[in-house]
Amino acid sequence: MKKFFYLFVMGTLMAACAGRSNSGQGERTPGELEAIEDSLEYAAALADQARIRVSVQAAAETAPVPSVAGEDAADDPAIWYNAVQPEQSRIIGTDKKGGLAIYNLAGEELQYYALGRINNVDVRYGFELNGQKVDVVAASDRSLNTVRLFTITADTLVEVGTPLVKLDPSVVDEPYGLCMYRHKPDNSFYVFVGGKDGGVQQLRLKASGDSIELEKVRALRVATQAEGMVADDETGLFYLAVEEGGIHKFAAAPDGGTRSEVLPMSHGRDNTALVADLEGLDVYYGRDGKGFLIVSSQGNFSYALFDREAPHAYLGSFKIVSGTVDGVEETDGLSIFNGALGEQFPKGLLVVQDGFNRAGDSALPQNFKLVDLRVLDEALQEALPLAPDYLDWMK
Repeated sequence: MKKFFYLFVMGTLMAACAGRSNSGQGERTPGELEAIEDSLEYAAALADQARIRVSVQAAAETAPVPSVAGEDAADDPAIWYNAVQPEQSRIIGTDKKGGLAIYNLAGEELQYYALGRINNVDVRYGFELNGQKVDVVAASDRSLNTVRLFTITADTLVEVGTPLVKLDPSVVDEPYGLCMYRHKPDNSFYVFVGGKDGGVQQLRLKASGDSIELEKVRALRVATQAEGMVADDETGLFYLAVEEGGIHKFAAAPDGGTRSEVLPMSHGRDNTALVADLEGLDVYYGRDGKGFLIVSSQGNFSYALFDREAPHAYLGSFKIVSGTVDGVEETDGLSIFNGALGEQFPKGLLVVQDGFNRAGDSALPQNFKLVDLRVLDEALQEALPLAPDYLDWMK
């Protein structure tokens, strides 16, 4: 969904981009710059009002998606962990105007797959296919109203989800949000995919020779669009960020019913640190059930943390500000991974979509920013009012 002041800014940006090359290079007019500055100042004021003081800087950024400056194109990332060579792990980023991009940990684009309007993406490990354990990537495809499935290695994606299963239009009108889930009791794998009107379909992955088929197993519904979603494989819970309505918690198993509960302090009416839309959502897995949920708050360019353990207390929020690379605004999707990823990210990585990618005063097509979890850990330890031992498992 478009962000709360997106139309205000984008009207000037799109006019400025008309006739520009796909490089997105070029100086903006004073009117364009003034509109953006007004919007940034407004979001900063909202963050200040909510007393969001914790700031971190990104360590790196990916190459921009092949779009034009000002176009809402990049959307959702996933981090694929390479267990054999962690430093060769990959970032998968969606371009909802054209396909999927694969980046290394330096942010360099390695492959681009022109697949159509791919919106959200996720990954799970150890699916048994034709006698082998493979890592599976799932992505929501708005062009074909389906879910695309791939196996992934450090070198390539190979599509294995054939034939493509059309989503039930009475449940998912147009696929946006997506996440995967591994149900540990029976080692079954699932995909959740959400539509624009609040419907969510759960599908089970089934091996069929060299391919993977999808079986529809459950339908869920919330009041309005919910794009951000994540399943916690350890606790068996499924979380859904309703863009203007808080974070809903369901049982992730297909027989878990259809009732949900809303996490306390996850709605803007109760928590001034959250400003619609709520978008990207992920789980940081800690030891012994500890950890947190992280969700992007687009309206004030921030990220909120909720305790992974019930009753899921709100822990605080932080921002990503300019440093070696530019800061981050209006994040759609995000992904967090707390394993060692070589020397560059020895404690893990947070990847976020950047709604306004800039180089000085020049507008660039959207991209993804990379935050070293050592930096985030230090900022959280120093600034958030957490219990003294709460972040010990991050050390």
